[in-house]
Amino acid sequence: IIFSVNVSPWAGREGKYVTSRQVRDRLNIEQLRNVSVRIAETDSPDSWQVTGRGELQLAILLETMRREGFEVLVSRPTVLYREIDGRRNEPFEQIWVEVPEAHLGTVMETLSKRLGKISNIEHHTAGVTVTAEIPTRGLIGFESDLVTLTSGNGVMSHSFLEYRPYSGDLVTRQTGTLVSMEKGASMAYALDVLQARGRLFVAPGDEVYGGQVIGENPRRDDLPVNPTKAKHLDNMRSSGADKAILLTPPILFSIERAIEYIDNDELVEVTPNHLRFRKRILDANDRRKETKRAKAVGLAQV
Repeated sequence: IIFSVNVSPWAGREGKYVTSRQVRDRLNIEQLRNVSVRIAETDSPDSWQVTGRGELQLAILLETMRREGFEVLVSRPTVLYREIDGRRNEPFEQIWVEVPEAHLGTVMETLSKRLGKISNIEHHTAGVTVTAEIPTRGLIGFESDLVTLTSGNGVMSHSFLEYRPYSGDLVTRQTGTLVSMEKGASMAYALDVLQARGRLFVAPGDEVYGGQVIGENPRRDDLPVNPTKAKHLDNMRSSGADKAILLTPPILFSIERAIEYIDNDELVEVTPNHLRFRKRILDANDRRKETKRAKAVGLAQV
C-alpha cells in the first residue's frame, strides 16, 4: 500500500500528526517493532510504500495510527511482483470455498471473473467445496463479496502456491462512483434525489469536497453530482411539495473493506473521525484530460 500525507481540502482538521516527518517517523517505528512490515521510499518525498502480510495487517496499522491522531491517504493494496527470466511473475494461491449448493453458480462466476481456475468441486452434506487456483490480487476484496453472495454462509481459506507469469488485467469492481462536484455540507434534499442513482456513503450534514466519492453508481461510469444543492424556497405551494424526505442510511466501511473497495484511481482519506473516498485527481477537468492521455498512450502502444 502507498501511504501519503493527507493533502485533501479537509486535511489537518482532526489529526494531531499530519506532516511528512511525523508520518515517516511513525512508519519507521512500526518497522522496528514489527518484523513483517517493510517501508520503502517512493519518487515522492511525501509517499512511502508499506508492505506487509496482507491487507488485514495493514488495515490494523491504519486503525492504530488514526487512533493515535494521524491523518494519511492510502491507495488500494497491490501484490509484490517478481522478475523471473525476464518476465513479470505474480503470486498465485490455492483457495478452498465452502458454500451452500444454491450459491455455487454465482461463486464460480465470481472466481472466474477474478481469473481463478477451478480444479475440483466436491459435493457433501454441508454444501459444496470448490477448490481453485487464483492470482493473489484476485483475492483482494473476495472475502467481502463472498459474504454478500452467500448471505453470510460462505467460508473460505487459502494458501500460497507459487509465482507464475502475469495472467492479465483484472477488474474486481463492476460499479462506478458518484463524485461530488461541489464543496460544502451535504443536504437532505439533494441526497433524496441522488439515492435514486445509487447507494450513498454520506449522510445529511456531512461535509464533502469536489472530487470526493460520495456513493456507488450501478454503472461503470463515474457520475458527477452535487450533494450540497438545497431546496429553493418560493411562495407557491402545491400538493405533495412538503413531503417527508426518507433517506436510506449510508453505507459504513471498515478500513479493511475501504482499501479493498477503492479502484486504482482512488484513495482513502483516513482521519481520527472519518473515512473518506476520493479521486486521486480532484479536479474533474484534469481527470478527463488524464483519461484521454491514458487512452492515447494505450492506442499508441497497440
